[in-house]
Amino acid sequence: MNSTRRDNNNRKPVLIRLTVILVLPLLFLTSAVPIDIPVNPTVLEGIDILFDAEPRMFPANWYCKRINADAVSLPRENRTEAMDILNKAIAKYPEDVLFVYLRKVYVLKSLSFFGVPYGGTNTKDVVYITYDNSNPERTFEYVEGVFHHEFSSVLLRKFNKQFDKKLWSGTNSPDFEYGKGGVEAIKKGEASLDYDYSLLSLGFLNKYSQSAFEEDVNVFAQNLFCGGEQFWFIVDTFDKIREKATLIIDFYHLIDPQFTEEYFRALAYTP
Repeated sequence: MNSTRRDNNNRKPVLIRLTVILVLPLLFLTSAVPIDIPVNPTVLEGIDILFDAEPRMFPANWYCKRINADAVSLPRENRTEAMDILNKAIAKYPEDVLFVYLRKVYVLKSLSFFGVPYGGTNTKDVVYITYDNSNPERTFEYVEGVFHHEFSSVLLRKFNKQFDKKLWSGTNSPDFEYGKGGVEAIKKGEASLDYDYSLLSLGFLNKYSQSAFEEDVNVFAQNLFCGGEQFWFIVDTFDKIREKATLIIDFYHLIDPQFTEEYFRALAYTP
């Protein structure tokens, strides 16, 4: 955690540095945004935004036959739209959090591991997301959600000791056990991130969140940042969802005091 903080009201706009061959124009959001979110968000200087699949873009062991990591570059004509989505996503974080814990973001057309397609993944301080505008399910909101989903894993590793896993798991039924992870859920066709109303009373937003503790946290994280009014209606309606939402808000508040319930609710109700 960065010990040097600036007053939020004096926070300076963030500068952009794109390390890609194609020079993209800066995109500015025009809608109203909550207090402390820059009106013209750009990526923090020092974070590389990459659209091209590279030979060594993944950890070396991901290229083994079992994992078989593969990626396809994002077409140039889609990069402006992708940058717009990413700008909106990163604007919701204090610049200190981005600068300290995020080194690169790859925005690609597709990713696959273990022979199955992925919407995103992450490593130590790198986030990989996909944007395929030919797929009607890959909306702007979905892609932004994937960024928050994956970045929450980066933060969870960095602050693993600060997250009360026992208390989180204690909200689940005593006889519940998480599955074998996200890969198995994807293979079984249980990777939808849509709300599953049959699971809400049990404390799960969807079936995918039951695949692993980390996936459960990831799903809550993405909804904190872009779940909208529907998410907060669910939080206010289902006790176990409320318990988990409180725990993950407390976790983010430890990372940066700007992250409060009021802050996250303001994101949902901003026009």
